[in-house]
This record gives sequence, C-alpha cells and structure tokens, in this order.
Amino acid sequence: MKSITMKSKLMMSLCAMLISSVAMAQVEVESNNIFHRVKKIAEATMVHGVDTNYIKTPDLPWQVSIKSRVSQTDLQMHSTIDGGDLFDGGGTMPLIMGVGDMATDPRIMTRVSTSMGVKVGYKGLSVSYSFPVGGDKGQNISLRTAGRWFSINLRWHKFKAKQARIHYAGAAKFRWIDDPYAETEEDFFTDWSEPQSWDATEKEPFASPVKLQTLIFDGCYIFNHKKFSYAAAYTQKTYQVRSAGSPIAGLMAYYADFKYNDPRNADLIYEMNGIGRLRQYQVSVGAGYAYNFVPFKGMLISGMFMPMMTVVNRTKTNTYTSNFKELAHSHLTDYALALLEDENAEFPEVSPDGYQIESTGSHSRNNRLALNFTARLSLTYNWDRYFINANGQFNNFNYKHDAMHGHLNDWFINASVGVRL
Repeated sequence: MKSITMKSKLMMSLCAMLISSVAMAQVEVESNNIFHRVKKIAEATMVHGVDTNYIKTPDLPWQVSIKSRVSQTDLQMHSTIDGGDLFDGGGTMPLIMGVGDMATDPRIMTRVSTSMGVKVGYKGLSVSYSFPVGGDKGQNISLRTAGRWFSINLRWHKFKAKQARIHYAGAAKFRWIDDPYAETEEDFFTDWSEPQSWDATEKEPFASPVKLQTLIFDGCYIFNHKKFSYAAAYTQKTYQVRSAGSPIAGLMAYYADFKYNDPRNADLIYEMNGIGRLRQYQVSVGAGYAYNFVPFKGMLISGMFMPMMTVVNRTKTNTYTSNFKELAHSHLTDYALALLEDENAEFPEVSPDGYQIESTGSHSRNNRLALNFTARLSLTYNWDRYFINANGQFNNFNYKHDAMHGHLNDWFINASVGVRL
C-alpha cells in the first residue's frame, strides 16, 4: 500500500512538473507572439516599396528626443447692429440718435502657450508625454501619426478668455437738456448736433469669462509615397536623401464652441445681435502639394500648402434678449441730469450684476461653401545619430451667421532634439 502511495505521489509530481513546463512554454510563446506582432506593426509603418535612392531607414531602431511646443489661437468676430435701434432719439433714449450701422469687432487672442516633453520611439511606433510650462492655462490634447502614404493630426483646445481687444465704429447725433422746467420738448432739449463718428479700439475685460473650445482633425493622402516621405520631415522616422515632392489630397473636420451666455455679458450679447453662444461645424476637402528639399546631405526643408473647400458649413446659435439697453439709457439720462447741477459730475457706472437675459431659442443654419487653407513648414538636420527639427502649421477657419461673421486662426510650432540608439 505504501509503494502504491509513493508511486502515486511520484506520478503526481511528474504531472505537475509537466503541466508547469507546458504553461511556461505557452506563456513564452504568447510573449514571443506579442513581441513579434508589435515588431511587425512597427516595421510596417516604416518604408516598404519605396525608392531607396530617395528614402532610407535609420540603421538604429530606437529614437529618444526632447521636444517643445508653442501655440496660439486667435479669434476675430465682427457684428453690425442698427444704430437707430440702440439709440432711437426718443423714449428711454432721448439724448442720442444713432446714424447708420454700428460695428463691434472683438478680438480674443490666447497667450502663447509653451509645453515641454519627451518622446520615445521604436522604428515606426512612438509614445510621448508633455506638460505645460507657461502661457495659456487652457487644456490641450494633440495626437499625430504618419505613415508611408498618409498623415493624421488631431488637436483639442479648451480655454477661457477674460478680456478682448474690441474695435468700435459708428456715428450718432447728440442733444442735451436745455431747460428741465420747459413745457414743450423743443424748449426742454437743445437742437440735434451734426452726426459725430467714432472709430476706436479698446482693451476691455469681460464681466464673465468667454469659454472657447476647438477640435481640429486633418489628414492627407500622399500620392508619390515612393519618393516623398512626410515622416522624414515631421517625425524623423526616415531620411529624405534626395529632393522630391508629391501631390496630396486632404480632409479636415473642425468644431468650435464660443460661449458667453452669462447675464453679466448682456452688453456683449446685445452687440453680437443677441447671440450668446455660437457653435460651428465644418468639413473640408482639398488638394495641394508638398515638397521635401534636400540642399545638402543631412539638411531637409519641407513645405506644404493645401487650399480646402468647405463642403459642410453649419452654425448653430443660441439667442437672448436682455435689459441692457434700458439700463444703459437710464444711466445716460441720469448723467445728463447730474450735469445740470454739476458740470464735473462723473458718469455713473453700470454694474453687470444688474443685467438679466432671457433665452429666445436656438437656431441652425447651413452656410455657403467656403474656402479655407492649411499650410505647414519643417526644417530638419540629421547627423549619424543625432537630429534637430522645427516644424509648424497654420490653419484658418471662417464663419458667418447673418450680420455676424469672423475667423479663427490656429497655429503651433514644434521643436525637438533627438538621438537614435
């Protein structure tokens, strides 16, 4: 009985060892398969089927680089309102009469933001991490990938603007109180003055910050990918050893949300024709040309320009009414009465806490086809193991909704210093 027990224990031990060995072998096989797949994907994003007289692959597969990025968003808006509606020369506003249209042009520019980071790559794959170091305090996410025949970029930006540089233009007639005890209006007021125009730009804070959000996707197809390498100029995965260019076709999608529908911004809402929030949706297609110029060994200058036709161009607005005009008229009348008693009287401030707004609904509109463009430039120098690069991109987006229109410019510049291992 003991011998059977000993044999059973021995057999069980052998079986356990066999099962353990098989499991370890399976884990090793699976690990090798995963590594093989990753390696295959990495190699697939490199050069295959290209003319090696123009494009070459680095001998060293690993890449480590320190990178930096500066960027800025510039939003310009334009709106016109009827001056006679704001200053009607009677009722609650007997002292001013608007003449013609009045234009308001706010311009919101973010502070130039700066970030630093590190990127590690293996052949065609890479991962990077960046952190902000100054400038715009908004949130940014940027993703980029480039292959033999394509390039894809995705950028998301969310920020708040506390002030804007605003340009005002218009004209109006003025009159003052002549005799507050007069029995007729003719004797109560002076005669209307000649039209007086104004054209001024001022830096003004918003009573409540304006919230802005943009999402930009752009991708392009490279036709001459046998001789032209986008990756050589923008990701340094390859070398461009001889000058070459390529026609390109592109797709761009753009979403923007400009939101300032806080009661404290009633003055801005009124000046923007009652619009307190505007969302824009655009999809554009285009064609252009990219060129890699190699003036001497190691140096690469790359440029791209692509006009784009906006085939989807839709805006959605939220509109509001407010008590802004009534409060403004009341304060101006009080000021005129105060001047009768004291010619040095100061104009009473209008507190934004007294503003009220009321929603009048949302409105959608499909706009006409529009022409936008995107442009890129890159400078790269390669040594045997080291490289430096600087590249930038500029995008322009236009929008229009009734009497309100404008454009948004978005640009960034990336710089990096790297080593191949």
